[in-house]
Amino acid sequence: MLRYLKFAGSLLVHLVAAVAGTAIVGTVVRRTIPPYTIAADVWKEIILSIVCAAVIGFFLWRTWRSSAAKWSWIPAALWFVFGYMAIANNSAVFGRVSGFSTGTSLTVSDVRSFFAFTVPLIRAIAYSSGAYISSLAYHSSVELSGGS
Repeated sequence: MLRYLKFAGSLLVHLVAAVAGTAIVGTVVRRTIPPYTIAADVWKEIILSIVCAAVIGFFLWRTWRSSAAKWSWIPAALWFVFGYMAIANNSAVFGRVSGFSTGTSLTVSDVRSFFAFTVPLIRAIAYSSGAYISSLAYHSSVELSGGS
């Protein structure tokens, strides 16, 4: 039982690192890129979230070597499903969760849904992918150095 609680706590820490850590690092980088349009800002958010979260996941896995890092996307996916179900009765569901409305402009609720549900999912998937790649790279380097 204690092992499961430790894993759940570690999963929560990695999820916070994936979502909040990426927001902190992304804010510093985002300030160097001038704003253009809302659609460009959505793409900028997606790209920065993927790159920053993957780098953070890569290096935090090397630091902590916790398997929970590779599974931190699951709570974010459940949160996304919850958000999708909450707005599923709306005809523009895709626009609200993707950040790209089907109309000519984004509404406040589109942007809110995108940042509340989709961005954490993107960050957690990229973080978990970075951790997984790090676990493969670390495992390979151990085998190479140990076999010499």
